[in-house]
Amino acid sequence: MPRVVPEYKEDAKRRIIAAAIDVIAQRGCEGMTVDDVAKKIGVTKGAVYWYFPSKEELMTAVLDSLQAEIRQVTYESFYNRPAEDLLMQIFDRFAVVDPKKRVVFFDMLTLANRNSQVRHAIREYYDGLVATFESAVTREKKKKFIQTQADPHHLALMLAALYSGLQNYDMLMMHQDELRELWREGVRILLKSSYSGTYGEK
Repeated sequence: MPRVVPEYKEDAKRRIIAAAIDVIAQRGCEGMTVDDVAKKIGVTKGAVYWYFPSKEELMTAVLDSLQAEIRQVTYESFYNRPAEDLLMQIFDRFAVVDPKKRVVFFDMLTLANRNSQVRHAIREYYDGLVATFESAVTREKKKKFIQTQADPHHLALMLAALYSGLQNYDMLMMHQDELRELWREGVRILLKSSYSGTYGEK
């Protein structure tokens, strides 16, 4: 058996996941087949199964890729910037910019009621989102830039609920600028931010 170069393997996975997102956006999770995904990128069905042994594993990988985008925001440079900036970046990265991925996510959310593997992946997605919010809130509370007595985990859960609710409005074609402003105002209310002067000034 020929040796698989790691870089090629990761690139192949990314291409398969991207194709799966396109197909799910068009046909829904239950309408998507591995054969559709294979045809989308011009490979055999067996080649897709080589990387993802089942349709459910491929859908889980799609969700993992969406969650990875949120994790990437966490690692970007926000050291000397308010938590609001981080939360706006999260919103812009996934909620507004790519409506196709949003459609895929909500279709999977519906499927989660009937598919335990997808339900588990959805739960992990939300756990990652909440952890991102909680990390930002905890950091800002330690620096005294957020004046609130709320428990960081409970606050993170409320931020995730606000985030998810705004996705519903986006699905109903609310203007993106209005959604961003609602998110910004909601974050300010929940965080009860108290910034004085330029961030980081004495």
